[in-house]
Amino acid sequence: MKIGGKNREFRYGVNGIRALLRATGKTPGEIFGGGFDPRDVEFGCTLVWAGLLWQDRNLTIDQVGDWLDEEEHLYVDAVKEALARFLDSFKRCFSTAGAGGKDGEDDEGEGKN
Repeated sequence: MKIGGKNREFRYGVNGIRALLRATGKTPGEIFGGGFDPRDVEFGCTLVWAGLLWQDRNLTIDQVGDWLDEEEHLYVDAVKEALARFLDSFKRCFSTAGAGGKDGEDDEGEGKN
């Protein structure tokens, strides 16, 4: 997705998820349980920001807000994509499915790429 004049990819590793939780003051349960209202621009910008931190650790939420103002519908499109990537990443990082063996060994055939 083109944001801020560059093609950018949303990634939410453990540090990106931590940054989102820290910046919003919300727990994962509050984020997932309360649903998401796209009119909550503060959360939307913060979600997009956290997904871009892997490329630029000095990025600010205000910079992201400025970028999202550059093009009509960019905010909505970016938030939709960021939310989908966040949910996928959260499930991948914290899922316990397939972790049946001891010392983190997966069951045969499960969890393999």
